[in-house]
Amino acid sequence: MGYSCRRDAQDTLAVISRRFATDGNPNVWTIGTVERKQYFFERGQENHDGAITGTLMVMLPGDFCRSVGSVRIGPDGTIERFPKLIARDRVELEHEARDLRARNPHLLSSWNVPL
Repeated sequence: MGYSCRRDAQDTLAVISRRFATDGNPNVWTIGTVERKQYFFERGQENHDGAITGTLMVMLPGDFCRSVGSVRIGPDGTIERFPKLIARDRVELEHEARDLRARNPHLLSSWNVPL
């Protein structure tokens, strides 16, 4: 069995993965304009409301990592918590996900990564 979440939440996560993908790898994200560090998302437990939750981890030298905070993408696709993202980026990502759902759902569906 896979991870269950609402489609809107999954779509927003797909847009985030696509926007911040490092060298085409949607599992490693490069976030930040000044400090361009690499991160990855560690999925948490399933939520009965369809939200996606987990932890954002920063990659450190020597194959180490540490948590930088919790992530929550609401069932409606809104980014409720996401450390290292500024408010403007959150709004842009949410709008991009909604726009793609309306205009090109097949493209958005091809971006979704299995949880």
